[in-house]
Amino acid sequence: MTGPSASDLSYSVAARAAGIALRTAHLGAMAALLGGQRVAGDPSLRTWQAATALTGLALLVSEMSHSRHWIYQARGLTALAHAGILAFVPLAGRKAWVVLAAALVIGSVGSHLPRGLRKWSFRHGRVVE
Repeated sequence: MTGPSASDLSYSVAARAAGIALRTAHLGAMAALLGGQRVAGDPSLRTWQAATALTGLALLVSEMSHSRHWIYQARGLTALAHAGILAFVPLAGRKAWVVLAAALVIGSVGSHLPRGLRKWSFRHGRVVE
């Protein structure tokens, strides 16, 4: 068995680097948004809301491209729960930081699940790549 070709390796390194940069940007935007909501309770944090939403959408697209099974794996369902809970932000008013904190926890837990749980398919009842 041979190893990956130079082009496969460079793509993997580049894709991994892009994913890390995107995740870091998302975490930074989310931190600024959550901190601004918690400290100031300021609903006019539009720049950070937009940055969080755009980087989050880019992460969803990136993650979905990893497997056609993503949507019914634990990693897909936690990502959708992470994004879905944000629908409650407008209803929370000055307590929006609580919803944002919940989204942060769901996202963090989902991102750090062990492989066997992250790739568990609820459709197949087993780990699916």
